[in-house]
Amino acid sequence: MSLDVKLTVQEILENRSFKDAEVIAGEAGLHRTVKWIHIMEVTGIDELLNGDELILSTGIGLRENNEIFLSFFKQLIDSGAAGICIELGTYIPSIPEEIIELANLHDFPLIVFYQKVRFVDITQDLHTVLIKKHYQMISDLEYFSHQLNQLLLTSHPEQKILKFLHEHLKLSVVLIPNQGETQILSRKSPKEQKKILQLLKEKNIHCHKNIAHQAIQALNQILADIYIISDSECITEYESLILDRSATALAQNTLRDLYIEERRKAKETEWIQQWLDGIHSEEQVNRYLSEIEPHFEANGCLVLLFKINQAEEENSDITLLKILFRSVFQSQGFLLLSTNRKNQLIFILLNKRKNTDWKQRMEAGIKQIQKAIDEDPKFTKLTFGIGRFIHNLSNMKDSYRTAQEALIIQERIPNDCFSNFYEDLYIFRLVAIANNHGALDDFIDDYLAPVVKYDQQNNGKLLETLKVYLKCYGSKKETAANLFIVRQTLYQRLQKLAELLGEDFMESYKRQAIEFALNAYEYLSASKKQ
Repeated sequence: MSLDVKLTVQEILENRSFKDAEVIAGEAGLHRTVKWIHIMEVTGIDELLNGDELILSTGIGLRENNEIFLSFFKQLIDSGAAGICIELGTYIPSIPEEIIELANLHDFPLIVFYQKVRFVDITQDLHTVLIKKHYQMISDLEYFSHQLNQLLLTSHPEQKILKFLHEHLKLSVVLIPNQGETQILSRKSPKEQKKILQLLKEKNIHCHKNIAHQAIQALNQILADIYIISDSECITEYESLILDRSATALAQNTLRDLYIEERRKAKETEWIQQWLDGIHSEEQVNRYLSEIEPHFEANGCLVLLFKINQAEEENSDITLLKILFRSVFQSQGFLLLSTNRKNQLIFILLNKRKNTDWKQRMEAGIKQIQKAIDEDPKFTKLTFGIGRFIHNLSNMKDSYRTAQEALIIQERIPNDCFSNFYEDLYIFRLVAIANNHGALDDFIDDYLAPVVKYDQQNNGKLLETLKVYLKCYGSKKETAANLFIVRQTLYQRLQKLAELLGEDFMESYKRQAIEFALNAYEYLSASKKQ
């Protein structure tokens, strides 16, 4: 298989149409890639070129005006043209010395024909060569992709893929994973390899035309970055395509490894479920974690869970979800353990960083997961229950219990009070406890029954008005604005509320009881709808 899939100026000079041509300047640029042959007689280039074109010209627009010639030449160089071929004799007797100097300065090939030539024959010949090169490139890419597929069927394919890429392109290859050690395959000395790694840390890495990069992605998450580095020449289109196919193969391999690892972890379910039930001591938990990750010390932990239906429980999509969660939250500084129980998928998140910003990192991870789920049609929107953050690992039962409560409460509270975190459910935690003890109905009757009855009989809006009025801390102006009613209508409603609840309904203790009753009423109403 040949890697000679690009056409250079030097190779074009070997074509039969160029047997009488001469390179009079810019010989150092004969290695330049030519992507197209273009006849150009205009002197204003503007945006006519894409770059890497070999220009053919009779010079009809350049004769007897060195300033126009010089301007035209500078435009060609700035546009990234590969070189220019000029026919001498008919319109231009010779090339000005300043043009030759400029071509040499920029290694811009300047080729002349001393006799009249047929540009139509040149373009036909060279375009035929370009088409053959293109087909060769497609054939080589197919061969390379086939070899990658064969390597994926072997054991430990990652190293083999990187080695194959390195040997195929004869370029330095660098793999930088999110977790794990950087790998570099290069013929350079260790000192030069160190310089390459330092270069890749630069923020303006994309400015280097001799470096190409691809992210290795799975489940909308970047798992690693792979680079190829050329010693001098720009990275070609073919080399970029080869890199892209290699990155795809590495992503497939990584996803397969994660899938196998997730299946293995599923077998550890029994021990994890005992931990959630509070059976294991702190010492037993630490010993178990040290087997998973030596020298690991958790700086607090918590439980995150969400519901799954029975059909999904054994579905491979659940394994993909686990992989997604593990990838996202590991990048946020958590070690994850997972299990299934009673149509719930449960994650134990062990904090590996400082415990002052655990919540912000959790929120960032949830946003990433929700975005990935929204973009993947096979997943449905998830509602998470996140339990209390605990410092003693043997108290995992408490975080699990509060995560379950958070999930139940979320289904019954207003959208404006919604939170994934148990600690942010505020008054609704008390509402849930009171409901479990059967105390809510009596409490609501004691403090809200007249208003509820009035609204039901008169199709009124006193409950809504009361809620907004309390939320606005008794500000009539703000309440009227939020309800989109005039002040007079509000006064009439408040007067009715005073008749039903008593003139003292805004006094401290009674107001707190009414607010609690309002929240309890919404909680029970949501339960009845379900």
